[in-house]
Amino acid sequence: MGNLDDMVRLAGTQTGLIATGQLRELGISKGRQHGLVSIGVLEPMRRGVLRWVGSPRCWAQDLMAAILTPGERVVASHRSALRLWGLRTRFDGLEVTVRYPANRHIEGVKVHRSVDLEARDVILHRGIPVTNVARTLCDAGLIFPSHEVARMVDHAVGSGLTTPRDLLAFRERVGEHGRNGVVKLDEAVEYLPEGATVADSGPEIGLLRLLLRAGLPEPELQYWVRANGRDYRLDLAYPECRLGLEYDGMAAHTGADAFVSDRRRQNDLLDAGWVLRRYTARDLRDRPEATVAGIRRHLVNAGVIAQGN
Repeated sequence: MGNLDDMVRLAGTQTGLIATGQLRELGISKGRQHGLVSIGVLEPMRRGVLRWVGSPRCWAQDLMAAILTPGERVVASHRSALRLWGLRTRFDGLEVTVRYPANRHIEGVKVHRSVDLEARDVILHRGIPVTNVARTLCDAGLIFPSHEVARMVDHAVGSGLTTPRDLLAFRERVGEHGRNGVVKLDEAVEYLPEGATVADSGPEIGLLRLLLRAGLPEPELQYWVRANGRDYRLDLAYPECRLGLEYDGMAAHTGADAFVSDRRRQNDLLDAGWVLRRYTARDLRDRPEATVAGIRRHLVNAGVIAQGN
C-alpha cells in the first residue's frame, strides 16, 4: 500500500489531483491506474490528469488540472494569479504562462508565452504554482487601467502580500527589457502614501491617500488604544483629539460574533472619550468629498486645524 499512500499524500497537496506521469514515478503502472479508475477511486479530469474521487470540486482544482497536463511546465498567471492572491475575485476563467519559446495549447485555457519568466518569479500558493505577487501585479498592467493596478498594489501592500521595496526590485530586474506593465506598476508604487506599509488593507491606504490629498494632517495608522481594560487597534487615528477612523469591509464585520464584538468595542472606545467615524468602500468610491468634509469638520472643531485648512 506504500505507493498508494504516497499517491494520496501527493494528491492532497495538489487540490486532489495527480498526473499520470506522477503516478508512474510512484511505481503505479498504467494498468493499475486503469484499475483505480474502474473501481471509482480516481476519475479522469483532463488529459493526463486524474482526480481523487471525493475531493471537492472548485475553480482552484480546475486551474491545477490545467497546470498538471503533460507538456512544458505552465504556471498560474495574470487574472488567475490575481484571484489566487485575493487581489481580484471576479474571474472564473483559467490563465497560465509558459516560458518562451515553448508553446502550449490547453483546451479552455488562455496560455501566455513569456521570455522573462524565471524560477524566482514562481511560488507555490495553496499548492498551486503561481507567479509571485510582484510579477502578478506587473502582468496586471497588461490588462487593467492604471487606477485598477493602483488599487491592487494598495491591497497587496496593505495586506502584507508584498512591499514597495519588493515591487521596485522586480521593476529594476525586468524594466531594462522594456517589459509592458512596468510603467503602471511604477506609477502605482510611486503613488503609495509614505505610511502605506503600516496599513492593514488596501482601503486603509485609500483613506489615508484621500486625507493627505485633501491637505489634512497625516493620521496615525494601526493605533492602539486601551479602553475598559481591553486593547483595541484603530485603522487610522488622530490621538490629539481622540478621533478614530475605521474602514469596515463586509467580510470582517459579518456574523453574530462580529456584531457583538463591534458594538462592545465601540462602546468601550466611546467610554474612553474617543469618537469613531466609520467608512465603507462606497464612501471612498462614491462620496470622497463628503468623507473628507466630515473629518475636516471634526478636526476644526477640536482645534487640531484652523478653519479653512
